[in-house]
Amino acid sequence: MNLIRRLWRRLMEIGVYEGEPNAQAGKRRIVIGYMFFGQLRWLFSLDSFSQGTTVVGWTDLAAASISLLSLFVLRVRPSWFTAIMNLLLFTQIAEVLVQTVALGGIIRAEGLMLFGMLSVIGALIVFSARGAFLWFLGYLVSLVLAVVLPEYIEPLYQVEGSAAGIAFVAASVAAFLFFGMAYFVRQRDRFQQESDDLLHNILPDEIATRLKTDTSMIADDFPQASVLFADVVGFTPMSTTMTPPELVGLLNDVFSKFDEFVEELGLEKIKTIGDEYMVAAGVPVPRDGHAEAIAELALRIRDHMAETTFNGHRLEMRIGIHSGPVVAGIIGTHKFAYDLWGDTVNTASRMESGGIPGAIQVTPTTHELLSGNGYAFEPRGTIEVKGKGHMNTWLLVGRN
Repeated sequence: MNLIRRLWRRLMEIGVYEGEPNAQAGKRRIVIGYMFFGQLRWLFSLDSFSQGTTVVGWTDLAAASISLLSLFVLRVRPSWFTAIMNLLLFTQIAEVLVQTVALGGIIRAEGLMLFGMLSVIGALIVFSARGAFLWFLGYLVSLVLAVVLPEYIEPLYQVEGSAAGIAFVAASVAAFLFFGMAYFVRQRDRFQQESDDLLHNILPDEIATRLKTDTSMIADDFPQASVLFADVVGFTPMSTTMTPPELVGLLNDVFSKFDEFVEELGLEKIKTIGDEYMVAAGVPVPRDGHAEAIAELALRIRDHMAETTFNGHRLEMRIGIHSGPVVAGIIGTHKFAYDLWGDTVNTASRMESGGIPGAIQVTPTTHELLSGNGYAFEPRGTIEVKGKGHMNTWLLVGRN
């Protein structure tokens, strides 16, 4: 069995090329499978020769040879895939038309024209709907010819169609239709899953689910939440000495680790703006202990940055936290994102921008929520907060 699997995988690799899209690879494999099973025509031709229907046998041999030759051509010329597919579709329709006329019509030929439907299904799988429609028209023309020509051309062979033969043709076509539709269903499900995964990467799971089932505006009020802002100290002047790949790579290294912390703690990453990172606790699902959860994230970020060097750079973060009511929702229909608004957000941002490098600055509200829960603080004193006036703030230094 392992040998068969390896051989089958090798067969499916015919025509593969670097950078081939997944969708194109799926179509190519279906066509290769069709060409492979098309070699059964060699057996059909032997049966036809034994029954004296030599024209039918020769057309089977010709079609089988074209399929086999197409496999070799596809192996050395993957870019010829479209031309090869068109040749196979034409061969399929021409083969059954010639056989049907030679045997005296659709009934006597036991419905061989039904095999021509496979060309239409194959075109639907590989080409666009417009391209498939042209092949559908071609098949209809062949059906008309299969009905009209036997009226003017004497059959080459005197045969009578059998129920068993018609059943075999119907079963073969049904099998191809089933597997063709199964391919479409799998493709649809895969694309839907990729779309869902992308949506869930952009939005919180709860919001993504609502967005798919509810077309109304998403705007929620959360009476209690905590918001954290973190900013890389001195990043702007440092970025002027870095190449674009170095700049993006450094931020990716920093924020990817933060993302891990956020996921582990069950928090919600809201966005990154340049070198600034924004997270919330208590949205989109309210939770008790939102201040504790966001404080834990702040400590992990601070400690991680103190212990880690990024491409030879030692970085520090300014971190600010505030707790209170927020409004959360989605605005717009293009490049939309889940965002937060309100005084709590603005104040948390002020805690970060007016903070101390390597320290975590919190407001009196957050300090009150965390006091008595095992956290250690140092008073920073009174500072001027834009839009708020004077405020007593605290520095979260660790756990007791």
